[in-house]
Amino acid sequence: MHINKKDLIEFDNGNMNTQEVIEFLSHLDHCDFCLDQMMEQEDNSTDTAPSYLMEQILDKADSGEVQLARAANQASRKIRLLHYSLQTAAGVMVALLLLFSIPNLDFTSLHQDTSSQTDRILPEHENGRLYQFTRELGQNIGDGTSSFIKYVSDFSSKLMNGGK
Repeated sequence: MHINKKDLIEFDNGNMNTQEVIEFLSHLDHCDFCLDQMMEQEDNSTDTAPSYLMEQILDKADSGEVQLARAANQASRKIRLLHYSLQTAAGVMVALLLLFSIPNLDFTSLHQDTSSQTDRILPEHENGRLYQFTRELGQNIGDGTSSFIKYVSDFSSKLMNGGK
């Protein structure tokens, strides 16, 4: 004997006692036809969440806590994008600066013996001023980038901790 529609409805509504539920599930375990009927009823069911539950869910979604978490997540993504963009821009600026400020660099001197390098007299543009300027500029850019990255990291940490 198969399960009738009334029993399926009572099971869905939770109106069965423990013994009836055990018999119902036991029958479903052995009868594929009834199991298919139950699955078909579940697929056709248009049950929705109770109104009080929907209200609780919508209230929770509108709460400041959820909104703050969502905003912090979006801000964190934007800050990471800004961080990577600034790193890339700083790298490009340094590369361009080095490319255009030292156009006549002679790389053959890098492959000479160290003993002959100490005796070599550097031309004016390689001796001191330009080299020192480029080195200081690179150091300042690196320090500024590091400071900015630290500031952005601190800011994003504060944002993630709720501004504390």
